[in-house]
Amino acid sequence: MFGFRCDKKEQKNAGGCTLGLSRKKQAIADREVELVLLAKSLVQEQGFSNLTMDKLTALSPYSKGTIYNHFCSKEDVVLALCIHSLKAEALLFARADAFDGSSREKVVAMHVGYRIYTRLEPVLSTCAIMAKSPWVLEKASAERVKELSRLEEQVVEYADRLVQTAVEQGDLQYSAGIGSDSIVFANWAIAFGSNALTQSSGQSHCIKRLQDPYTVLNNANMLLDGLNWKPLSSQWDYRKTWQRVEKELFSAEVEYLSSVGR
Repeated sequence: MFGFRCDKKEQKNAGGCTLGLSRKKQAIADREVELVLLAKSLVQEQGFSNLTMDKLTALSPYSKGTIYNHFCSKEDVVLALCIHSLKAEALLFARADAFDGSSREKVVAMHVGYRIYTRLEPVLSTCAIMAKSPWVLEKASAERVKELSRLEEQVVEYADRLVQTAVEQGDLQYSAGIGSDSIVFANWAIAFGSNALTQSSGQSHCIKRLQDPYTVLNNANMLLDGLNWKPLSSQWDYRKTWQRVEKELFSAEVEYLSSVGR
């Protein structure tokens, strides 16, 4: 997504560790993380459509009853994966938030963070669509639906603050019918759509003919220029900003992706 601020406790949780729990509760929490990671490997190999409780049971060292103690249905597992995905994105976005630059450069930093996540997790990065599927929401536990909504609200809240900061600094002005809600959604749509399409294995001719490695940035720049978010791309080299973000904030991830050819 566009942006996310997570505190130390949430960062611990995103990595599978929890704070202030008894030993028994910690063991239960650790086991759930283990199951989520097993489900993740299953989805990466066979896709969401082939995720079943029986397959998860066969892959794990636990009984089906134990697994049902953690997840009420396969849809609940899907939502747990979506929450796991969002938290993983959050760790990258938290670093992007600290980038030293203009408000628009911070937006670019968020796009870099999201781009890196989609390259690291091409399957799980599509969870935003899965999480909102009626067949998932209807059968997932109320607690997990609530947790996902809470995380999404934090995402939107941070993104709204970034837009408002740009307005206060004079980098951006609202226009008739276009406020923070529209701007945040447009950035998310550009980021999600651009990355999902460029990451797909069966790319269309429209995508294949693009030789520019900064296609995601180009799309973001067209949107931000259209909003007159300053400095405009004609006034600032955002490719250099993109490169600086990769070098200063995500060098380890970029090196890893290069080593595995992604």
